Amino acid sequence: MDYETEEQQLEAIKKWWKENSSTVVMGIAVGVASIFGWQFYQTDSINHTEQASVLYEQVLIQSENPSKINDQLASVNQLEAEFKDTPYASLSALIIAKQHIAAGQDDKAQQQYQWVIENANQDELKYLAKIRLSRLLLTNQQHDKALVLLNETYPENFNAMVMELKGDVLSTQGNKAEAKKAYLEALSFSKSPNRWLQLKIDDIGGSAVDSKASTGTEPSA
Repeated sequence: MDYETEEQQLEAIKKWWKENSSTVVMGIAVGVASIFGWQFYQTDSINHTEQASVLYEQVLIQSENPSKINDQLASVNQLEAEFKDTPYASLSALIIAKQHIAAGQDDKAQQQYQWVIENANQDELKYLAKIRLSRLLLTNQQHDKALVLLNETYPENFNAMVMELKGDVLSTQGNKAEAKKAYLEALSFSKSPNRWLQLKIDDIGGSAVDSKASTGTEPSA
């Protein structure tokens, strides 16, 4: 399934992990049982994941109360230090990064995104962090750094988001021709009408013919 926004992608990742985390943990345990002993590793792994889950729940609760920011930072730091092998550490880093941006602390947000890129065991979370970091770099007019990240290889279900953001960077740089190509490519990856993307194409001199040729369908109204 393809997703049009980062939030949809992140929600899908969180939903998948909630539904499959026990299976994943059990699978890991089976693989190393012959070395460490089934009972010990099974118990230790499940406890480890459960502790991370509890901390993650605290991060979610604390994110709803600005006065708890210090407690939230402590929870995130503990997850990153002791539970970076679980998705909960990276998910928490993405949450706190978003709050840093809202508070005007872009440097701290960038550090969190970079942490996810360097430490997440889940590739989709790494890709999501790269996209969000690229958008932050664009906001701070660090266009070349943003393009370096966006020119990397991404799975197909990220391509629409990546190419649209790449178009945004190129358009901001004044490179309208390349921006138009990126937007048209993003439109070709989109599985549903994207009026906002079509408006971007129109704004830089795109046309219905261009969009139709790129996607093989009529552009959205």
